Amino acid sequence: MKRGTDDKSLKRAINSFLLAQEDPTENLELLQKYLRKKGIADVSTEFLKKEIESQLEKRKEEKRLKKMETRLFKKENKNKKYRYGSAFCGNCSMYKDYQKECPYCGKLEMTR
Repeated sequence: MKRGTDDKSLKRAINSFLLAQEDPTENLELLQKYLRKKGIADVSTEFLKKEIESQLEKRKEEKRLKKMETRLFKKENKNKKYRYGSAFCGNCSMYKDYQKECPYCGKLEMTR
């Protein structure tokens, strides 16, 4: 990454760009101009292309891990669309399937 970049803002901009675009490699020049004008980053289109590919691969890996977690720790093979807490209870360390309340020890996890 080049000097004068704000790493968090750049990642947020790239993630938002990925969600909004059907073909994320199409408007890289516009994204590059936007990032320069906003003062977020002065990066090349090649760098943006690599970052976009990296983010897409990261999303695929997260989906694979969710499926694997479901196969390993649940009786029925259905992924939850929405997850509210953590996978494992902090109190008893049992798998609680992203529920706020642990079904084993009853500890309630506070989330935002």
